[in-house]
Amino acid sequence: MSTTPPNPPLPVGQESDRPLGDATSSIAPTPMVIPDLIELSSGKELDEAGASKLQASLPVRLIVVAGPVGCGKTTLITSLYELFQWGKVSDYFFAGSSTLPAFERRCYLSRTASQRSMPDTERTLLGDVRYLHLRIWKDNFAKGPLDLLFTDVSGEAFEHARDSVVECQRLHFLHQTDHFLLLLDSEKLVNKEQRWRVAHESMTLLRTCLDSQMLNRTSLVDVLWTKFDYFLADQDQQKLKFLDSIKAEFETEFSSRVGRLTFSQIAARPTETDTVEFGHGIANLLEDWATVSPRERPMNILPSNDFGSRESESFASRHFNQTEESE
Repeated sequence: MSTTPPNPPLPVGQESDRPLGDATSSIAPTPMVIPDLIELSSGKELDEAGASKLQASLPVRLIVVAGPVGCGKTTLITSLYELFQWGKVSDYFFAGSSTLPAFERRCYLSRTASQRSMPDTERTLLGDVRYLHLRIWKDNFAKGPLDLLFTDVSGEAFEHARDSVVECQRLHFLHQTDHFLLLLDSEKLVNKEQRWRVAHESMTLLRTCLDSQMLNRTSLVDVLWTKFDYFLADQDQQKLKFLDSIKAEFETEFSSRVGRLTFSQIAARPTETDTVEFGHGIANLLEDWATVSPRERPMNILPSNDFGSRESESFASRHFNQTEESE
């Protein structure tokens, strides 16, 4: 007669692979305790979900920075951030940001630590829209701090939108714009062979935004001559008169189609002359953003669920709507 030998003892430190229900197991497993988690901002750029979450709880103004590759969109935003490192800007204090590391990364190439001979700005790559956040405060703010969201969109995306109504409508955040900044690169405007092409391409972008109904009669449009130190260094009166011609064309076509059309000279990081300081013109822009808004309304940055007309797409729309209602 043979009997099954008992399970031998395990050496110290060796785990058993016996099932938990084994009669020989006398020690119950210790339950895992999950500590309470606190959600903290990563400090990176905000995606649409992050921007939507921010605007759901705070009064936010959306500043859309538009223009082709290399016109100075990111430099404009980061220069405002750097001005706040030195003190107030147009009587406004820096009151925080949910995207500080994102700002710091974009500023790195303009600082001594990068060991570059000339300051530069990290280029925004083509991809999903991202947002940078700044909170400002002033002594007489009745409603407390004001939060500003800046779009961080590649120049290629605006070039595609310029040439196609369909591509323009993909930039759904345009519907929520408080201030639409249209940037024209003065480095190219001083070049006789490029100036009219640059000007007319910018007009085409604004025209497409209006024709596609992404902007409308309530939109505040600010045309910015960026890198204006190129004009100041040149001192050619004929080139300055050329700007008056462009301004007249903009006003003739667009002044009746938008809520307001303004023009500003910006030298965010001047390199061509020492007659203007760092951030030239930005303080006036900030004052305008803080005090003027086309309307006080809730913002909805997230795009609508437009799934198309095919039955499979309609099924997807019904499915996601039911999922949202049950949550």
